[in-house]
Amino acid sequence: RNGIYPLMNFAVSRPLALPRALSQPQEDPQKAKTPTPEPFDVETRKVVQMQCNLELNEDKSQWHLTLLLILEDKLHRQLSYDLLPSDNSKDLATELVHYGFIHEDDCEKLATFLESAFHKHRS
Repeated sequence: RNGIYPLMNFAVSRPLALPRALSQPQEDPQKAKTPTPEPFDVETRKVVQMQCNLELNEDKSQWHLTLLLILEDKLHRQLSYDLLPSDNSKDLATELVHYGFIHEDDCEKLATFLESAFHKHRS
């Protein structure tokens, strides 16, 4: 009856005004000093395929890692990172779990995969 976009007929003509407080509440100085970390989403899909590419940067001083992950729902996730000399495969995989890029169950599998790629390219 209302066409392809029926909800357009029910839109509010002007935004609702929110009541404002007369004075801003004072923040606790202790809370202001210690910011809380943002929560990250947990990845529920598992990795079904992994590809890795390691290249030396233009100045040949640092390795650049490009990681392609294919998840269960066929989503392709491409991540890239400039490796530091102190980086290791276990820490990188743990960090990817922490930030919600891979499922927790894939952490050990990815660490092993990265370790073999590092060994192959560094030798």
